[in-house]
Amino acid sequence: MPIIIALFLGLLPLSSFATSLTSANSHWPPWRVIETDGSLSGIDIDILKGLTARLNVDLETKGCGWNRCLKYMQVGGGDLMTGLLKTPERESYMAFIEPPYRMSNNTCFYQNKSDTNEINNYQDLSNLTVGVVKKVAYFEPFHSDQKIKKHDATTDDNLFRILKAGNIDVVIMGCVAGDVRVKSLGLSQNIKHANYVHRVEQPVYIGISKKSDFISRQAEISRALEDMLTEGEINEILSRYGIDSRDSE
Repeated sequence: MPIIIALFLGLLPLSSFATSLTSANSHWPPWRVIETDGSLSGIDIDILKGLTARLNVDLETKGCGWNRCLKYMQVGGGDLMTGLLKTPERESYMAFIEPPYRMSNNTCFYQNKSDTNEINNYQDLSNLTVGVVKKVAYFEPFHSDQKIKKHDATTDDNLFRILKAGNIDVVIMGCVAGDVRVKSLGLSQNIKHANYVHRVEQPVYIGISKKSDFISRQAEISRALEDMLTEGEINEILSRYGIDSRDSE
């Protein structure tokens, strides 16, 4: 009998024995917050806590810059990552968990209050320099639009400081996260919303590294996430942060 059990255990995937799942998390309040002591909090972290509880595994969080987080997912240094838009490049090293846990990603454009340029539609961006974060996927056609001049930076904080200094015209950012960032940087008296807000259905996903042991549990993770959505757990988490539902940002 011991021999039979040993043979059976040898057939099980390594993920069957995994008791801890590691998420790679960039600082993106209120979705993901790296606290001063290095711990993680925020909407996405609460969602991951609910998800891992359903999977009966522990959650370990790893704070990293956005580009570093993506690198962790490429090499298997993290199991999961949240806040992802689906792109062909990312699909080469991550599987995207269906269903998406957010269905829209409203995008705002931030200007200096002293700026007299009005941005009322997408076309008004054509003569401006827009600050973007490296490796962040924005909406189309903006993401691939070569006619719009873009200034790269490693973080949104850097972009807002460059904007305040008058070296770029606009910063693009998700509305919820952008409003939090402006306030936290003490720039509310200096920075304003442009009139134009890009509102579109844009699924936002949890991704799992193809080098993670948990890739074999993709279907199970998908079912657990769908249960969280249908049972209202994710909407309840969003409501705690003052966001009405997963379909609006």
